[in-house]
Amino acid sequence: MMSFHSCIILFALGLLAATADAAVKSKARVVSAVGKPNVLFIIADDLRDYAGWMGGHPQSVTPNMDRLAKMGMRFTNAHCNYALCNPSRTSLLTGMQPSSSGVFGNEQDWRRSVQIAGKPTLPEHFKAQGYTAAAAGKIFHANHGGPEGRLAGWHGGRRGFEQDSAWDLRFPQAGVQIPDLPVRTGQNFNGLNIWHWDWGGIPVAEEKTDDGQIATFAAEFLTQKQKKPFFLALGLYRPHSQWYVPQKYFDALPLDSIKLPEVKADDLEDVPAIAKTHLKEGLHKQILEKNLWKDAVRAYLASVAFCDAMLGRILEAVEKGPNAKNTIIVFTSDHGWYLGEKQMWHKGRLWEPTTRVPLSIYVPGVTQPDSVSAQPVALIDLYPTLCDLTKLPLPEHLDGSSLKPLLRDPTTKRDHPAITCMSGGKNAGYAARDERWRYIRYADGSEELYDHQADPNEWTNLAAKPEHAALKSALAGFFPKEFKSAVRPVAEIIGAASPAGSFDLALNIGDVLSAADAPKLQGRGVFIDASFDFDPLVDQDSTLLAQGDEQSGYALHLQASQPTLTVFTNGRSTTISGAALDKGRVNMRAQIDTGGVITLAVPGHSEVLGVAPFDQGFPQEPKSGIAAGQSFGILKLAQYPNSTPFDGVVYRLKLTILPPHKAPMVPTAQAPAKVP
Repeated sequence: MMSFHSCIILFALGLLAATADAAVKSKARVVSAVGKPNVLFIIADDLRDYAGWMGGHPQSVTPNMDRLAKMGMRFTNAHCNYALCNPSRTSLLTGMQPSSSGVFGNEQDWRRSVQIAGKPTLPEHFKAQGYTAAAAGKIFHANHGGPEGRLAGWHGGRRGFEQDSAWDLRFPQAGVQIPDLPVRTGQNFNGLNIWHWDWGGIPVAEEKTDDGQIATFAAEFLTQKQKKPFFLALGLYRPHSQWYVPQKYFDALPLDSIKLPEVKADDLEDVPAIAKTHLKEGLHKQILEKNLWKDAVRAYLASVAFCDAMLGRILEAVEKGPNAKNTIIVFTSDHGWYLGEKQMWHKGRLWEPTTRVPLSIYVPGVTQPDSVSAQPVALIDLYPTLCDLTKLPLPEHLDGSSLKPLLRDPTTKRDHPAITCMSGGKNAGYAARDERWRYIRYADGSEELYDHQADPNEWTNLAAKPEHAALKSALAGFFPKEFKSAVRPVAEIIGAASPAGSFDLALNIGDVLSAADAPKLQGRGVFIDASFDFDPLVDQDSTLLAQGDEQSGYALHLQASQPTLTVFTNGRSTTISGAALDKGRVNMRAQIDTGGVITLAVPGHSEVLGVAPFDQGFPQEPKSGIAAGQSFGILKLAQYPNSTPFDGVVYRLKLTILPPHKAPMVPTAQAPAKVP
């Protein structure tokens, strides 16, 4: 691995070359950020109100989070805009509500959203305004890469949905967000045999862990004088699961001493049915049966303490370095976490434990030490806040509002609640949180209302009480009026039918058509023409195009770098695969014809033929539509655990739905000639 100094030298040389090249090609004005403050943006993963200053758990050990919170302003009523990693981070980093971007799923590649296209992300904007944009760790959505530590796959992989153009300098390297873990997930220390949710102490030095490596990079960067103002984003992966941290953090918390969260046995009796679907997962029942509740809380607390220790190393570097007097510091989390409240584990939903996040902001010359605001604020407010504090122009697409008035004067009031979303499109539900109340309205119209002044645990749903009708109406007035789609309209994708009855679809990665909108497939075949850049480290198990489901459909995908065409009929699959691809540009053609032949060809590389499980086109109409470049879907998790959205550049992705099968003409029997 290159040293930090070598990276800086190479970066400087590359920057000089790029600058010279740009000067030749364009006479555009170069933006300078000289004299502006630096920004240090630190985001933890899945950190709920267990920062000590928030009072979420009496056994939290977070002296560094507490110290930073007292350096400037701490927000006691801060909330995420979506309680899942990808949509939360997308919202924060684009400045757009999920309802504006259309991004609401962890497997949904935010980079393909038509609503986001052309709009600068937060680091991209700072970079364009003359800042050095640097990052280490998970900033955009990413994950640990599963037992193999993959760059892609396993819920995102260590690359995840990275935006390469956002950064001048990236650790651990360009195109990678999370360093490889010394102990990878799936060890099954806890006996639950859930690969993504395991915990246990590991015999690894702190500096060798993923977050330890990030803290070391940050310390080297922050103790040096930078030539330009910088925007440094640091993503600390803990307390995201798996909860693997050095053993001493577990040893500091004797298991018998662990205090469980306060819960109410009949807490779910007064919530609507739509809010209780998580009970089908049976996680809470499993935790109780295996007597692991205290064990899980202990592991989470150990991970929080470890996160705090890494934050301490970063803060120490700031204080000892040359940038202490001119660096804005923001510390937050992407969302909270459930530890058994309402029988919930993990994240999601619209209740307080998962929407509320720690947020502290220190601004030299602006914030007052040990100041507090209880006003409702949201992560979506950070983009305009940082622009305001650094006097950068404000992009027009931002949905949030600046927190600078609150940072200057802790008595300032806000006139709108924090809004958190759940699900998307017609299924979207929302929560509004003001100083006192949380109001939840689900897509089916059912409601919850909690008075945090009298009921901080949200145990009593007051939504049915008529005296609160005006309050609910007022809070509902802040809910988004529409949920925009991240994909292109149908009319932009499907061409008119040809005289022969075929349909041509010019697809982009990210396009989705419902079964109702997609051209009919029954009795037809398909032809696919694709051209794309292939990187085996990222795209080796990705999907280019899929239509339908396991009963009727197909997928053009890559499996272990092999081009693969899989056809599904009646719950069975037929697969053909070519030779593994090399890195570079690939042209590929695939056909499933109505005569019972399937073909997969990479010109100049390989061509394979197979027999389709039908000879007159697809025997039945698929119940699912078309998706370009999406993960899973028709390729189920159990059989294709590393399926991932296609990450590279796609130059052409053309789908032709072939004309309907026609039975061959049968000659008409002729009458015998008359004998004269």
